[in-house]
Amino acid sequence: MLTARRSWGSVGLGTLKSFLISLEGLTLAVAVVGLIQGCSHSPSTASTPSSTASDGCVPSRPAVAHHADGVTVQAPQGSDVPIPCATKTGFRVGEESIVVTNAGTVLLRPAWATATTGPAIGVIRSVDSGANWEAPSTFGADTNMWVDRKTGRVFWIALGIHLPPAISIAPRLDISDDDGKTWRPGGQTLAFDHVQIFGGPPTSSMKNLLKGYPNVVYACMGHKPLKCEKSQDGGMTWGAELDIPYPSGLDAIQGPAKDCSAFGLQGVVDQDGTVYVPYGPCNRPYVAISHDEGGHWEPVAVANMDEIGYGYPSLGIDEGGNLYAAWVGAADRLLYLAISTDHGLHWGTPVKAGAPGVNEAAIPYLVSGAKGQVAIAYYGSTNAPLPFPPPCFPVPEGPRPASFPNPQGPTPSCPGYENEKWNTYVTESWNGLDAQPLLWSATLNDPAQPTWYGCSPSEIGVIRWDEDFNHGHSHYRGCYPRIAFDYYGATMAPNGTPWVGFAQECPYGQPAPGNNPNCPATNPGGLFGLVGRLVRQGERGDSAQKGAAN
Repeated sequence: MLTARRSWGSVGLGTLKSFLISLEGLTLAVAVVGLIQGCSHSPSTASTPSSTASDGCVPSRPAVAHHADGVTVQAPQGSDVPIPCATKTGFRVGEESIVVTNAGTVLLRPAWATATTGPAIGVIRSVDSGANWEAPSTFGADTNMWVDRKTGRVFWIALGIHLPPAISIAPRLDISDDDGKTWRPGGQTLAFDHVQIFGGPPTSSMKNLLKGYPNVVYACMGHKPLKCEKSQDGGMTWGAELDIPYPSGLDAIQGPAKDCSAFGLQGVVDQDGTVYVPYGPCNRPYVAISHDEGGHWEPVAVANMDEIGYGYPSLGIDEGGNLYAAWVGAADRLLYLAISTDHGLHWGTPVKAGAPGVNEAAIPYLVSGAKGQVAIAYYGSTNAPLPFPPPCFPVPEGPRPASFPNPQGPTPSCPGYENEKWNTYVTESWNGLDAQPLLWSATLNDPAQPTWYGCSPSEIGVIRWDEDFNHGHSHYRGCYPRIAFDYYGATMAPNGTPWVGFAQECPYGQPAPGNNPNCPATNPGGLFGLVGRLVRQGERGDSAQKGAAN
C-alpha cells in the first residue's frame, strides 16, 4: 500500500566507450583479470561509511514552485514543500542504475573497489536510506537493475563484450530474492551494449505460457535496431531476439545505409500486459508499443523534434496507465515533457519542464508513481554560454577514419564552456495531468559543489554508423570528453518517493570540497557517487520502505 505521500494526487561505439570508460586508464588485461576476480555471488561483509551520518536533507533549500517554461509561482497555502536530500556513497561510480526494494533497501550500481583504481565491481547496498553502504557484491560495467514489485525479486544485468582477438566476456544476469543480500545467476541473455531490464504482467492471452513466475521480464539492448528478448520464468531462460523496427517515416533522415542509432532506456508494462519501450531512432523521441509481449511493435512519435544526447527519451507510467516522456531538445538543449492519456497512441504538446533559471539540461531520467505523479532527474546549468559555442569535438561528414577519435581532455577545456557549472535537479509534479501542472524543482547537490563542469556530459547529435565503426558518415558532434556517460539512474520507491543515483565530477582543480578532497590529484575527472531524493518535510524520518508493496 502507499503512504500519505501519494495523497498529493497524482560491440558498438557505445559498448567500447562504456567499457573503456569503466577501465579509467587501466589496460584491458588488468581490467579483465579484475572482472574475473570480482565474479562472486557471495555477499560482502565490508562496510564503507557515508561522508555524512544524517539523512542529508536540507530544509533551508526547499524546492521552488513553478509552472512550465520556468515561470515561478507562489507555493499554494498549506503546501508541505518538498526538500532535497542527498548522501555520498563513498564509492566511485559510472553510468548508474538505482532501485529501492520492497523492504526499503537502496541498491546502486556500479561501484569501484577504490577511489582511484580497479574496474567496476558491482552493486552497493544501503539499509538506512543512504547513510551507510555495504561494499559491492557482484561485478560489471554498463549494467542495469530492476525490482519486481509483485515478487520483490531484483534483477541485475550486464552487457556482453567481444573485443577481438583476445577479450570476450559473456553477458550476465544476476538475481536476488533476499533484498540484495545474495545473488545467483540467471539465464544468459543477448550480448549487446546498453542493456536495460524491466517487466510486468503478461497479456491475458499469453498468461498460460508463464512458467512458475507471475510476470514477464524483458531485456532490451543494442542499436540498429534496438533488440529485446523476454523471459517467462523469472529470468532463468530467455526467448528469441525481438527487434524493434525503425519508424518508416525516418527513411529520409537515416539514409540508404539505414545506420541511425536507436538506443533506448528502460521500458514499462501496463496492467494489461502492453509493453512500451522508449527509444531514439535518429535522435527522435519515439515509443515502441507491443500488445503481444514483443512479437510485434508499433513505433509512435512522441514529438516531431530532434533530441540531444545518445537519443534517450525516458519513459514512465503512472498507476492510472498514463504515460510520460522526457528528453532534451537539440535546438535549445532544454528539458521537455510530453504526456499520453490514451496508452501511447497520441501525445500532447511538449512543454518545457525545467527548473527556473536552467538554460541548458542534459541526461534526463523520468519516473512515475500515483496517478498524475511524475518526477524527472537531470543535469541543469544556469550559466551555460548563450548562444552555444561551436562543438569542441566536431566530426565532419564523409568516410570515418579507421580508428574512431576518442578525446581525452577534461570538460572545462572545451572552448567557450570553461566556466559552465552544472547541478543535479529533480523536477516533480503530483498533478501532472492538469492543464497547468504545478512543478516543484530543487537541486539535490549543494550548488556550491556542482556535480559537473564545462561542456555538457551528453551534448551529441545524430549518430550514424555501420556495425564495425570503420565506415559511414556521422552527425556526431559536441564535447564527448573522456568521462562522458550516457545515463544515470532514478527509481520510484514503494512509498512514492523518487530516488536518484547520480555522480559528481572530480573537476580538474575546480572547487568541489567534501566529496573527495584529494580527487584532483588522485583521480582527475573521476565520478563519485551520491544518492538523493525529494521528500516532504513532514515525511523526514520515514524510511524508503514505509508503505512498501505487499
